[in-house]
Amino acid sequence: MRKNSSILFQVGILFAFAFASFLAVSIFYVKIQLDLESIAQYNSIVNSIGKMKQFNANINEIRSFLEEQGFREIMPSESFKNKIIESSQKPIPGSLNINITQENKNIFITLHTTRYFIVYHDNIDFSWTKYHAIIILGSIVLVLVYIAIINRLMPIRRIKEELINMVKNQNIQKIVCATNHHDEIGDLVREFNHIVDKLQSNQKSRMLFLRSIMHELKTPITKGRIVAETINDEKKQSQLCNVFERLNRLIDELAKIEELASKNYNIQKKEFLLVDLIEEVEDMLLADRSTQDKIIINHNNDLIKADFDLFALVVKNLVDNGLKYSTDSKVIIDVTKKDIIIKNKGNPLALDINEYFKPYLKDIKNPLSQGFGLGMYIVKSALDAQNLELSYKYEEEYNIFTIHNCIVESFCVLPKYYNQTRNKLNQPKPQTQTNKL
Repeated sequence: MRKNSSILFQVGILFAFAFASFLAVSIFYVKIQLDLESIAQYNSIVNSIGKMKQFNANINEIRSFLEEQGFREIMPSESFKNKIIESSQKPIPGSLNINITQENKNIFITLHTTRYFIVYHDNIDFSWTKYHAIIILGSIVLVLVYIAIINRLMPIRRIKEELINMVKNQNIQKIVCATNHHDEIGDLVREFNHIVDKLQSNQKSRMLFLRSIMHELKTPITKGRIVAETINDEKKQSQLCNVFERLNRLIDELAKIEELASKNYNIQKKEFLLVDLIEEVEDMLLADRSTQDKIIINHNNDLIKADFDLFALVVKNLVDNGLKYSTDSKVIIDVTKKDIIIKNKGNPLALDINEYFKPYLKDIKNPLSQGFGLGMYIVKSALDAQNLELSYKYEEEYNIFTIHNCIVESFCVLPKYYNQTRNKLNQPKPQTQTNKL
């Protein structure tokens, strides 16, 4: 179990310890102080009686003085009387012995002559009021100091919450709290906001650059395609048109990526058939008959709910990577329960799957290696935007990528002739009838 290491929690623990220590020390001090005050008061009374004796005051005058000071005469027990007699000098005729005795936290003044043994016990009630006031005042000061410290540290919690929301929403923005604080916390927030300004400026520059590039590329691609269509050689015309179509689709993909990165893409989830998805993926890959033969589909006519364009982009990149890195140049698309599986035979990934979700991995790790580049970054971004998950495992010499919880409902099995005719170019596919839910 992880220990709570929060600064606010630690400050609270320290305050509780300090407050408890203050109360304990205060109560102990007050108790000692009251005892000292009572002893000092009794000593003062004894000294006063001693001075009265110097002026030849008789015992009756001394008794009157004690009564004026709030003392009252009591009848001592025999044991107490014997204890005082044994511990003090025997009075000589005409003299007066005065003693202060403490027994069971009670203090007694004894007047001892040859004729009298008189014990006085005070009725003085030592007041706790001023000490109570000191304790209460000290407690209030401690609480106010604690509140002041917490108020100074509270922005840390709000900063933490804002940062967590940023990570959760994948949206970096300025922190609004503590910007007016003239302390280290305020400096930290202002520096963070300064970095956010730079990041947002760089992001805007990047988006503007991408949009400019895409705009500039569209024009020559369009012109090139127009020129290609004027070529008389049908084979060359088809090849050139396919090249320009491929470039045009790549630009459209870049546009989607840019919209995803800028949070401007409008997700439109709808239901569509897996066969329609595969057909779109083949069109995006500009797959000829030989390429289609390498894509093996083992599935039912399942219904998917997702953003069609983004989901097609995801499957297209996974299939493209599968064909590129497969040892047998084949990719298998399968369905299990609510998941779509795309797998290819080959070597396992050299790095953790999360590393491949980073953009430009090929350039960072090793420019000469066969990295996924932007492909897996696009896959992860497109799935995250739809709240879908992708998992990877290597099993029985197959790299297996699974898109979870994207299948809504299973339909009837596709006719056998579909897989037999799907690879014939320029031949229309028979329509598959389905029943509505």
